[in-house]
Amino acid sequence: MTVDEPILERVLRERRFDQRTAEIARRLFLGNEPPQKLAREYALLDKRIYAIRAEVVKQVKVYALPAGWSEVTLRGPADAVKAAHALFRKRMREHGEASRD
Repeated sequence: MTVDEPILERVLRERRFDQRTAEIARRLFLGNEPPQKLAREYALLDKRIYAIRAEVVKQVKVYALPAGWSEVTLRGPADAVKAAHALFRKRMREHGEASRD
């Protein structure tokens, strides 16, 4: 499972990890640092590092989109974003009707 910076930051924000735990999580997922190294540096048991990793992965799975779906953020002139949103709602209605057939 890939945990990139935006999803990790969402997990850290919503789970309200303390600063130290958030730093460990960033080093685990973004820095790809070994749990044993982090345990030594932070004077923690390996189990605590693995628990942090497990909690992040658990929460990332909650945020996961269904297969074939993607997420986008739109920024631009308000009228352009409004038009794109209207088209999106229309397509989602069509998608919903097609899936019921």
